[in-house]
Amino acid sequence: MEQVQLPERLETERLVLRVRTVADAEDIFDYASLPEVTWPAGFPPAESVEEEENYLENIMPKRWIEQKIPSGYGICLKGTNKVIGSIDFNNRHADDVLEMGYLLHPDYWGQGIVTEAARALLEVGFTLLNLYKIEIECYGYNKASQRIAEKLGFTLEARIRDRKDAQGNRCDDLRYGLLKSEWEGKQ
Repeated sequence: MEQVQLPERLETERLVLRVRTVADAEDIFDYASLPEVTWPAGFPPAESVEEEENYLENIMPKRWIEQKIPSGYGICLKGTNKVIGSIDFNNRHADDVLEMGYLLHPDYWGQGIVTEAARALLEVGFTLLNLYKIEIECYGYNKASQRIAEKLGFTLEARIRDRKDAQGNRCDDLRYGLLKSEWEGKQ
């Protein structure tokens, strides 16, 4: 599959989704350094702003190219330029199947921000990228992520029992999927 670039900026009712730069490292570190944000997403907290800078400048772009994953977005509230979260396609499962992941600073939890950002990414995925399916993976204890998947119309397709999470704790691994035809039926 050919590498496709996403638009540099998307707008929703309350949000601006934009390409992240190294200049956003401090904003991203504010939430990517918090265990309550990163462990449920499957990775350890960032240890420094410099680590975030390296991730943004080197690791993330290299991974996108190697896995042929289109770039993702920083989430900003309209009227600000501060990155309060991120939403990306973070895994490729087939040429036309990508997995979506997201993070959000806890100060903004419970406001529907990720759901709003995810709707915009779903539209890009199913229209611009012409994906057949988009998936979400989360741990069984991540109730917020489960609610987001359900609000967006995803179907729980698999519960893999007693897997280890990023910290080595046993938990269920949940896999959600949304087909393009299901998404189109809700538009």
